[in-house]
Amino acid sequence: METGNENWLRCALQDKIHQPYRQSLIKGYEAVQQAAVNAGAYGMVISGAGPTLLALTDVANAEAVEREMAAAWMEFGVKADVRAIGLDTQGAQVSTELS
Repeated sequence: METGNENWLRCALQDKIHQPYRQSLIKGYEAVQQAAVNAGAYGMVISGAGPTLLALTDVANAEAVEREMAAAWMEFGVKADVRAIGLDTQGAQVSTELS
């Protein structure tokens, strides 16, 4: 992501180890993934234990990716919480202020 090389990011998001086995357990996965990519996402991955799918895109396509993923979920009768969020560029911060 740091390089800004979109082709590298697309390639990196094509997991061959666990996603092919896990995606069949998620109702509508392929349709949601295709909707995200069609709307401008570089790709989509299963995040963590599986309750989250993460699509990466640029700022210009974020709203379209969010909208199309939500629409794809609705076609499968899945009420999903779809959000466009930004990257944290600051990292963890320590606060010594007492309440």
